[in-house]
Amino acid sequence: MSLPFGATQFTPIESGLGGMMIGASAAMAYLIDGKITGISGIMGPFFRGVLKCDPVKDAQLWKLLFLTGLFLGGLIDLAFNWRFSFPRAPPMHIARYLLAGVLVGIGTRVGKGCTSGHGICGLPRFSLRSWISVPTFMGVAAGTIAITRHVLKADGTGYSPRVAELQWPPQWQFPLGAFLGSLCLIVFCVLLPDRFKMFMSPLSCGLIFALGLGTSGMTNPMKVMNFLDFGGYWDPSLAFVMGCGICISGPAFIASEQLGKVTTPLVEGCKFESPPKRGNYLPLVIGASFFGLGWGLIGLCPGPALASIIPKLITGSWGPPWSPDFCLAMAAVVICVAWIATDRAIEFVNRVQMQPKAESAEEPKGQTV
Repeated sequence: MSLPFGATQFTPIESGLGGMMIGASAAMAYLIDGKITGISGIMGPFFRGVLKCDPVKDAQLWKLLFLTGLFLGGLIDLAFNWRFSFPRAPPMHIARYLLAGVLVGIGTRVGKGCTSGHGICGLPRFSLRSWISVPTFMGVAAGTIAITRHVLKADGTGYSPRVAELQWPPQWQFPLGAFLGSLCLIVFCVLLPDRFKMFMSPLSCGLIFALGLGTSGMTNPMKVMNFLDFGGYWDPSLAFVMGCGICISGPAFIASEQLGKVTTPLVEGCKFESPPKRGNYLPLVIGASFFGLGWGLIGLCPGPALASIIPKLITGSWGPPWSPDFCLAMAAVVICVAWIATDRAIEFVNRVQMQPKAESAEEPKGQTV
């Protein structure tokens, strides 16, 4: 039986180690700096601040350092693990890449989160919003794959029902090196004085997060899309990424929010972020659906997208104009642009809705003068 384009192997060891690194990054950011590691919630507000010319300090500086680490980690993945982390992007039309980028950007802004914020962080926080969002975008993404692959045959043929072949022995060199290096970074950051820790911690968190993405194969869109193809060529690796990630991040959130054992982050003066766990369900479901649709179209969410921008621009420059790698990098840029545009639109609508309330509140004062 012939294999389809982008057929991936089941990699429980590599994906499990990568998931543990992603979870460690989330736990580290929370316990040291009090931050929730939702990539869209870091990326979007940072670029919003840039457009508003906010000073690069405090939360804005933290986001800048995290994103810098994410980009650096992507380059390390490219340098030492490129065959696994950044194989050739799927040969889809540029319109599909750009449309998916728009949908992911809109969805993550409206739904306020994606796989990292709602999945790795939200689920172990026992956030009802996250427990609604994750099944929603997973279901929509799986439905999108079913339609594009098995109804429209837009991705070619060969995706008949089967489980991906187990990769054995595992490719252990890079995963083990990245994992041990991440452990050393975590210990180093914990032992640093606060005046250095506040800079090294976000940089290391971003770096470890990107190394986890590259190690697990989540920077390969086909690996993600093959996981979502439950009725076809199914690669279970993403389940190991999410499961191992939550096993590491979960105790940090539970110790703080559920048990009250940890009351303040390690860096003096920081407070734990606590996004609302309930309410505002309609925008949540709409946003998660938009995100799931875009995610299912190209297998890319904000974290892997940002880690992939520079590597895919480099590899895309080797091929013909508008090669799949270059289109994938453009989709990552579009995610950021769509998030900002949606944020501006939401801000405008909220301002218009608040204006009549402000005017009605001023009327009694005008009558008493």
